[in-house]
Amino acid sequence: MATDFLAGVGVRDITPAPELIDNSLHPCMTVRLHERGSPMRVKALALTFGSVRSLLLAVDLVSIGGDHQKVLRQAVGDAVGLNVEDIVVSASHSHSTPFCEPLDGPHPFFDLILRQSVAAAQTAVQAQRSALFGHATVHVVGASFNTRVPTADGGVEFSRDFRKGLASGRPIDPRLTVVRIDDDQRCPIAGWIGFAAHPACVIFDTPISAEYPGYLTDRLTAQVDGNPPFLFGLGACGDVNCIPMFGTENDSQRLGHQLADFAAPAFAAIETKPLDRFLTASATFQLPLEAAPSPAALERDIDDVEKFMAALDHNPELVWVLGINCAEHWPIEKKKSHVKPLLEWAQLMQAALADGRVFPRTWSSVNTVWIINELGLVFNDGEPLVELGLALAAHSPLSQTLLINQCNGRNSYLPGDGEIRRGGYEARTVVRYAKLAEGVRPLPYALGAANVLVSGIQELIATMTQAAENAMDGSE
Repeated sequence: MATDFLAGVGVRDITPAPELIDNSLHPCMTVRLHERGSPMRVKALALTFGSVRSLLLAVDLVSIGGDHQKVLRQAVGDAVGLNVEDIVVSASHSHSTPFCEPLDGPHPFFDLILRQSVAAAQTAVQAQRSALFGHATVHVVGASFNTRVPTADGGVEFSRDFRKGLASGRPIDPRLTVVRIDDDQRCPIAGWIGFAAHPACVIFDTPISAEYPGYLTDRLTAQVDGNPPFLFGLGACGDVNCIPMFGTENDSQRLGHQLADFAAPAFAAIETKPLDRFLTASATFQLPLEAAPSPAALERDIDDVEKFMAALDHNPELVWVLGINCAEHWPIEKKKSHVKPLLEWAQLMQAALADGRVFPRTWSSVNTVWIINELGLVFNDGEPLVELGLALAAHSPLSQTLLINQCNGRNSYLPGDGEIRRGGYEARTVVRYAKLAEGVRPLPYALGAANVLVSGIQELIATMTQAAENAMDGSE
């Protein structure tokens, strides 16, 4: 017996007034309070297929951390009658958006996000109607580049120059995936766009903006008959940035519009059809961590950073310390502020070890998988490097499988073994910038961590599809 597929969408604005923004929460980036770029929005997509009820909440934010996303999912679930595990909160990771305030004090910006998310979800659930589904993929080059450029000594340079990144031959994911959901008259209800490139055209001194995802989705809405909302999902791109990096808001707008112009014909050509299956499941994988450094290693790190900071006063062109590179053009104080957390982390680690603190040997990776016909969407709570998304797609039994970053949490970069051996920011030092904060991964991932994630997801997809086939056989 055919099962009816229902879909509904809701949209609300979350662009904050200047008085809601606390720039002290992101000292490495200043949001220009009275300038506006692409409007920030929250978009809710409610889907029902038989007994499966799910909701995707796409939010124009750089990230939504553990406690915040738990509060948000619970509030939305309570408002629309869904279990928390049936709700996915997907952050666009747009770098020109303000950070949410800590929950242990006043948090007016997060309150705005919470209120508008609940309203968007209620609208989406109430608007559900009979729907048809389809998807397509176009391939885009020249919109993204890999920032990790291998060096001759076996290390890696964080490249801020897309020309050097493209010349390195390191991978990108060129897939621009387009989902179309129509009503039973084939009028669009909503669309979804997936692309794997950091939304970071403008960094450090930014207007408030959803960056290229906002320009991309708004342009598509304007171009499609009926003006349906489009949601955005960030593919696996821990080491991939959009082109250009350190550009302007005009660059961000231009990129968003260019991607929309690629996606629009693909969307128009999709022939939607009744849904055959909508499977959902979640799994948490324990990824191995490295052991804490020895006291001697910490002393060496402290000495290296202190010497680097002191030497800058005499040689402001220095860029390298602990295997990471500052931008050459940064002023001395910017370079010092960029590397100071490396020093502070080592000192905090020294104190923690002296106090007998025991660090975890694994770290949880939370994943939710949706299989919609032959499309697999894997919502991951971190920032896997692009090679993981490509590996998952290459070995998936589905026609298209996407690893979507920054969902239901805020874990940081996950590299493959080759990139762990090279070291650098994403593989080793990113954890130091959290300075052992509670609930944040304290140590780098160990060799084998990426394989645990990719093989675990592959097994989960296989289990889901096999269970569905067995259930189908049993009903015949």
